[in-house]
Amino acid sequence: MRALAAIILARTLSTLAMREPRALRHVAGRATELAGGLVQREHTFTCPLDWSAAPAAPADGARAETIDVYVRELVLAKHGAGGAQLPYLLYLQGGPGFPAPRPGAPPTGWLKSALDTYRVLLLDQRGVGRSTPVTAETLVTRGDAEAQARYLTCLRADSIVRDCEAVRVALGGDACKLTLLGQSYGGFCILTYLSLFPASLERALLTCGLAPVGQSAEAVYRSTFERMRERNRRFYQRYPQDAPKVRAIARALRDAPAPLPSGGTLTVRRFLQLGLLLGSSTGFETLHQLLEAPFLGAHTMPPAGAPVRLSREFLRDVEARQAGFETNPIYWLLHEAIYADGPHQPTAWAAHRVLRDELAGSPFDVDAALAHADARAGADGAAATGDAAAAEPPPLYLSGEMVYPWMAADYAELAPLAPAAELVARKADWPRLYDEDALRACAVPVAALVAYDDIYVERAFSERVAQLLGERCVIWVTNQFAHSGLRDDPTVFAKLLEMSKGEGGIPS
Repeated sequence: MRALAAIILARTLSTLAMREPRALRHVAGRATELAGGLVQREHTFTCPLDWSAAPAAPADGARAETIDVYVRELVLAKHGAGGAQLPYLLYLQGGPGFPAPRPGAPPTGWLKSALDTYRVLLLDQRGVGRSTPVTAETLVTRGDAEAQARYLTCLRADSIVRDCEAVRVALGGDACKLTLLGQSYGGFCILTYLSLFPASLERALLTCGLAPVGQSAEAVYRSTFERMRERNRRFYQRYPQDAPKVRAIARALRDAPAPLPSGGTLTVRRFLQLGLLLGSSTGFETLHQLLEAPFLGAHTMPPAGAPVRLSREFLRDVEARQAGFETNPIYWLLHEAIYADGPHQPTAWAAHRVLRDELAGSPFDVDAALAHADARAGADGAAATGDAAAAEPPPLYLSGEMVYPWMAADYAELAPLAPAAELVARKADWPRLYDEDALRACAVPVAALVAYDDIYVERAFSERVAQLLGERCVIWVTNQFAHSGLRDDPTVFAKLLEMSKGEGGIPS
């Protein structure tokens, strides 16, 4: 009878955990005063790995697996004892797969502004930073590919927001309401929060993070490839001298992929992933500077027909720019899964399929683009007329925020994770991330920054979601900022906060 009672209790607790997530354990560190009058306290919360799974009955000797969730609490010392009465603002980082920012002391940017009126919680989402981080080294210890894939499915937004709920109650009690600030994927998590636990929220501020609710992964990548088409055009318009360099590098890598200093291989397809840089406010300059001196022993283009060798400095720079794929493998493993909203939606390497099936022969198709360039180079007509513009072939386009199955072959750290990544891509029984009825009925004030030319989060889809949220959602659509607007301008946070309160109007 005791065993039966234990099983019934365990199942009851599991059901309650899904409705009302609670941390199994909370360890709070001591308050530490940092430079600039910043007081920091570190928290670790023990949460179920799988919020939906029934805990194992004590009688069977097993225990449900848990995961640590790390939160850094910040408050200004000037608030004194009153700091304990300030409301909480919880920040959700972009990604997936990246930790919350580590604050400087004294604080700067949006954090400095937020600390005037809030206690700020910087949460490392599960699987990253100090929240039981997933790396290639740790994931392979989980067992075979199926075990690894099962573990990864517990790291999406539906689990992250349940962790946030557990944090909310542990720190502030049931009556506590959070203000949320979400950058990019952090905004996706906010929409899941609004779907599941809207009564827990005071307001929500999103920067470039109104998720494409109701859109398939294929639709997302069709739109982002189109954004990248325009972004490539503008980049080459600003730096036309880089078009022949990109072709020369691509041709050299197509013929002889380059081993990278720390392992892995720079193939032409990996090289073209550098288009990911073009989404930030400084992305054009970052990419151009990377391409300034890529060739061994030369700061100019090698003569036509001469062998092209890439410098070690260039290879190191490329490696550094792409390091996040290996240091934070969730970004590769779960990137497409953030668009899988419910069953019957395997992502099946959607970006790869869109590129292969719908963009063949386009400037994104490296073989077609180089063949076109070679044909132009061999033609006599343009050279005979001396028309340099006519002789210049169209540029080769770089891709953006897309992940591909072949990355396990090109990135050394990802190689052992390929079988698990394939299982995640095939998974067709994902739980829902968003409840459109709940979003439509949402009474939580929402203010969102939407970057007009965002290459990561499609503006048109963001505007549709804002319409779904209704009159309680105000959006600021602007070309003043790129996807990095929150980081680039410290006034963005204050403006969104005003907008959420109906103060100050929407910037034009």
